[in-house]
Amino acid sequence: MTNEQKRNFLLYSAGRLVSLIGTGIQMIVLPLYILDLTGSGTLMGTFSLLSMLPGLLFSPIAGVLGDRRNRKKIMVNLDYIRGVIILFMAYSAYQGWMTIAFIFTAQVFISILDSFFGGSTNAMLPDLVPINFLTRANSVNSSITSFSNIIGPILGGIIYGFGGIKVVFLINGISFIISAISEMFITYHPHYERKQKISFKSMFSDIKEGLIFIKGRKGLKELLLFVMVVNFIMAPILTIVLPYVLRQEIGFTSEQYGITQSSFTVGILIGSILIGTIFSKNNSKKSITFGFIVEAIMFFIISGLFFPNIVATFGGASWTFLIILYINLMVIGVSNAFINIPIDTNMQKMTPTNVRSRVFTVVELVARGAIPVGMQIYGILLDLMKGYQITLVACIVSIIVIILFLRIAPEETFNPKPFTEEV
Repeated sequence: MTNEQKRNFLLYSAGRLVSLIGTGIQMIVLPLYILDLTGSGTLMGTFSLLSMLPGLLFSPIAGVLGDRRNRKKIMVNLDYIRGVIILFMAYSAYQGWMTIAFIFTAQVFISILDSFFGGSTNAMLPDLVPINFLTRANSVNSSITSFSNIIGPILGGIIYGFGGIKVVFLINGISFIISAISEMFITYHPHYERKQKISFKSMFSDIKEGLIFIKGRKGLKELLLFVMVVNFIMAPILTIVLPYVLRQEIGFTSEQYGITQSSFTVGILIGSILIGTIFSKNNSKKSITFGFIVEAIMFFIISGLFFPNIVATFGGASWTFLIILYINLMVIGVSNAFINIPIDTNMQKMTPTNVRSRVFTVVELVARGAIPVGMQIYGILLDLMKGYQITLVACIVSIIVIILFLRIAPEETFNPKPFTEEV
């Protein structure tokens, strides 16, 4: 690497680190703030929906924009814009203007801006470093994301507990401004055509082609359907039910809750290391099956821990209860790596390079699109049922789905042959 490339990568990484930590702090605190303010699981679910759905809907447009315009300018401008919005939220909280409607409206805009930012930054990295350093660069990038996901929730719980929501907004807003300043000093020479007009017709045509390809591959189609259903059933347990139960039903402090939120990411890191070293040559079906079995057991244990008499046995929101819960969530993270890494690898093998981007856009929309729908439904259910009841039912339904998938999915889902021909 040249000195310029090293400096560019350092500035890029530093900007991402600061911005992601600030975002992690805010995203873990806002649902708690809404819950503390209203006590409503429905509103908490609505916020989670607004945090994901607008950005998901705009992701195809974001990808097109990232390929047509200067990615550095997009990065810098969007960091400044997001920083200003969040600093205004801090000012509003300080002045006492903060309302639920205001938070929801701001989150819609932030979610859309996040989508456009991600579409450019992810594509920009290969332009900043030489091809022989790209693997290491992606490794550093992944480490930054994982570190931010671990430290952000912990800091968020502590800061919210001591300083309240206005301090959280202030720190996050400043982090975006610092990130933008860092990115301004990147020397960037785009190597793509920037004057092409953005065509909605061609964008939707590409998505249609991706759908046609998925329809023609039974293994990929079964895998996508399964991922969508499981995400719908189980993802809201961690994002909606868990925080509601810990805060409203058990009474965890914001600091205790923040600590639990690092457990899943720590588990994913451990699982990724195990997959990449000791279990790298394992049959993918064995790895996926093992991950599902362990994950199901852990979720059943957690649903049992949420029963009122079990909570009372541990003395409510005690540190003993927290440690046991943390270990269970960490093991779920490990098992999740054993599931997701082979699935991601198999999807890449099943999809030829020339249609991979279009296919993965469809996969992203369908798989992640099921999550906010599940979040909204689970948020409503939390106002009607107890958290442990929802968790137990979700575990039973997910096990039925998993058994059906393992029995009916074709062999190419687990052991696909890499594509070599053009499509």
